[in-house]
Amino acid sequence: MADLGTSIDVDNIVPERGDFEPLPAGPYTVQVIESDVIPTKAETGLILKLTMEVMEGPYANRKVWANLNFKNPNATAQRIAQEQIKQICDAVGHKGPLSDSEVLHFKPLRAQLTIRKSDQYGDQNDVKRYLSLSGAPPAGKASPQQAVAGAAQKAAAGGAGRPWK
Repeated sequence: MADLGTSIDVDNIVPERGDFEPLPAGPYTVQVIESDVIPTKAETGLILKLTMEVMEGPYANRKVWANLNFKNPNATAQRIAQEQIKQICDAVGHKGPLSDSEVLHFKPLRAQLTIRKSDQYGDQNDVKRYLSLSGAPPAGKASPQQAVAGAAQKAAAGGAGRPWK
C-alpha cells in the first residue's frame, strides 16, 4: 500500500480530452518535441520515432506521431522515410548531414495530416507531407517552376550570354 499523503477527489476531475480521435485532415503548425531511434520489430532496420505537438488553433497541444523507417531492407520503405526526413530538415532549415534528431526539436513547421482507417487499431493520423511555415520550399531553394521562370527572365533581360564574356 502507498500512502498518497493527500486525498484526491476523483469525482470532481473532468478530463480535458477524453477521446483519442484523430485530428481532422489538413495542415497544422507543429513542432517536434521528442524523438527516438528504435529497431524495427524484425530488428532488420531502424525507425526514427517523432512526437510532434500542434502549436495553434483548436487542437493546440494535441500530439501527432510519425514513425520513419529510415533504415530498412525494403528499399521503398527506406526511400519514403528518408524523403520525409529531408522534408522535415528543409522545413526547419537544417542543412547538411543529420546525425542527431534533437536538432529538429522545437522548430515550427507545417504538417499535412490525413486519416488512415483501421478496424484493428482505430483511425489514426498520418503525416503525408512536411513544409516550411510559408508552405514554400525553404529559402535558397527554388521549385523547378521557379528555376525555369528565373532562367526565362534572365534570357529575356539579355543575361543568357556565355558566362566567360
